[in-house]
Amino acid sequence: MKNLMFAALILAVLAPAATFAHPGHEHKLMGTITAIDGNKVSMKTTEGKDATFTVTPTTSFKRGKGKGAQSDLKVGLRVVVNAGDGAEPLKAKEVQYTAPATTAK
Repeated sequence: MKNLMFAALILAVLAPAATFAHPGHEHKLMGTITAIDGNKVSMKTTEGKDATFTVTPTTSFKRGKGKGAQSDLKVGLRVVVNAGDGAEPLKAKEVQYTAPATTAK
């Protein structure tokens, strides 16, 4: 009986951690860029949390449906970032954004 209770306790402790650590799950961040320092980009997510990701040589950029560039990233730009498996530091696989709306005069 003690072994069963011990096993249940271990399962209860480890089960929540297992849900966050599963491989193959792509992590997606959505939010607004708050700072850019070289290849490190900080953002405020739609949940109000601070997040930082790194742009690597293999990171792709999508501007709307077309191709984008790292030089398009600016503070205040809303982005969607696919950040791989979630291992820290987060490395962006793809950064998606749209062109800022312009006001016709």
